[in-house]
Amino acid sequence: MLYMMSLSHSPDKCPGVAIEIRDRVVRMNATMTEVLQSHGCTFQGGWVSKGAHLTFMLIDGPNAHAIDDAAVDLGLAVWNTSTIYPVITMDEAVGGLPS
Repeated sequence: MLYMMSLSHSPDKCPGVAIEIRDRVVRMNATMTEVLQSHGCTFQGGWVSKGAHLTFMLIDGPNAHAIDDAAVDLGLAVWNTSTIYPVITMDEAVGGLPS
């Protein structure tokens, strides 16, 4: 099942300015595939809105608890607040409309 994770942080916790957070992001990026796999998850895509201090990650996983556990293990909970949304593709949504 697909989950869109929205991660937000304050400007002072931004990896662009906080060296400790930047180092965490580099470590997280290097271990992301392995950590996600340990929770039965896979990375599908990610996007960053630098000025808004938002990150969006699309993760395929068995349930929201696995996504949340992976986010904690990746260290994302250290400087972000996360919201996890179950999502479907546009094609799936349109295909499910009554005719």
